[in-house]
Amino acid sequence: MANQDGIIACQIIFYLAQKQDVELVWSFALEEYENSLNPFPERHDEAALLSQIAQQTIEPLEGILQRSEELEKAGIKNMDAVHLACAEIFECDFFVTCDDKLIKKANRLNIKPDVCNPINFIQKVASDETTETIF
Repeated sequence: MANQDGIIACQIIFYLAQKQDVELVWSFALEEYENSLNPFPERHDEAALLSQIAQQTIEPLEGILQRSEELEKAGIKNMDAVHLACAEIFECDFFVTCDDKLIKKANRLNIKPDVCNPINFIQKVASDETTETIF
C-alpha cells in the first residue's frame, strides 16, 4: 500500500464514520491498554479522536479471551488476536489494518470479518450503499 494512498484512504474512512456512512467500532483493548503505551503524543491524540467518532465500543465480553487465545495459537500476535476476537464477536463486516502480515495471516485462516487495508476497504464499499461495520 503506497503510504500517501493509505493516508488518504484512512481520511476517507474517518469522514465516512463521522457521517455515519460506516459504523466504526472501538475496542476496550485500544482504549485501556494499547493507546496508553503509545510513546508518540500526536498518535495518542489521534487515537483519542478516533475513539470519539466510534459509534460502538466493545467492552470485555465473555468469549473474547478464549477466541483471542485460539487466534494466537493459529499464529496471530497477542493484541492483534484480541482485536480480531472483538471484531468477530461483534460481527463486524470488516477489520481494517495497515499491517500486511496480519492481513495475510487472517485471510489464510478465513477469518470473518473481512480483514483488509484501508485502500481495499474503500474499493470494496465504494459501490455498496449499506452501512458497513468496521473495526
